[in-house]
Amino acid sequence: MASKWLSPKLWLYVGMLVMAMILVLMGQKAYEAQPNQIVINTDNLSIAEYEVLHAATSTYAVNGFFTTPLPEIQRNVMGFDWVSQVNVARKWHEGIVVTVLPRQAVARFGSEQLIDSQGAVFKPVLAQDLLQPDLIMLQGDPGQSTLIMQQMQQINQWFLPLGRSVKDMVLTPRMTWVIKFDNGLRVVVDNERTSQKLMNLSQLLQSQLKDKRADIASVDLRYKNGFVIEWQPSVIQNSMAKSTDAPKSGATNRDTPKSDVQNSSIQNDL
Repeated sequence: MASKWLSPKLWLYVGMLVMAMILVLMGQKAYEAQPNQIVINTDNLSIAEYEVLHAATSTYAVNGFFTTPLPEIQRNVMGFDWVSQVNVARKWHEGIVVTVLPRQAVARFGSEQLIDSQGAVFKPVLAQDLLQPDLIMLQGDPGQSTLIMQQMQQINQWFLPLGRSVKDMVLTPRMTWVIKFDNGLRVVVDNERTSQKLMNLSQLLQSQLKDKRADIASVDLRYKNGFVIEWQPSVIQNSMAKSTDAPKSGATNRDTPKSDVQNSSIQNDL
């Protein structure tokens, strides 16, 4: 009776053992079948960027699919300042896939670096990327790069109704802003009430100075209660010519442009 009761149970154990062995063999075969390689996702990458990443990650290719240190690869790739984001993942039948999002430059920062919309300064893989004609020029202390980018974005927003945008901007060591717009207008402003002065200037150019906008070469806002306008050379020459041609008895310099805007209603707006 005992042997008849044990026999089915023994067969069950044998069957389970065989099944376990089969599963182990299948798992080992699947493990060995996984690609022992690191794959760089080429999306969003230039050829030069791909080559840099491939060289940086190729040393990890000798490790196994499940033993390759993903966090270490991620830290290594993030060490490139032109990399904004990176994702490293194990993908079945592909290998270790590295996906990188490079920083997108919106301006040059000095002569050797670029800057993205978040104010991160980086050096491009190819030096020729510094020569992109559509990039504006920003200059200043790299430690102030975030502030410089935010200021540029804010200025562009204020001057958007005028159809103007920043082409070149410098933040000097004394915290003076020197701004050149895409139409050639130059604006200088200090670090005291900077935003208020620039916003008010934009409003004045849309209202009281609307008819004179094309005549203005530069505006100096570094004054507590006013600002200085420098007129275009052609405007000054025309005004001088009118003064010279006027009859001596009625000569007046009333029409001659003044560069110093003082004692006026505009003065109090800044």
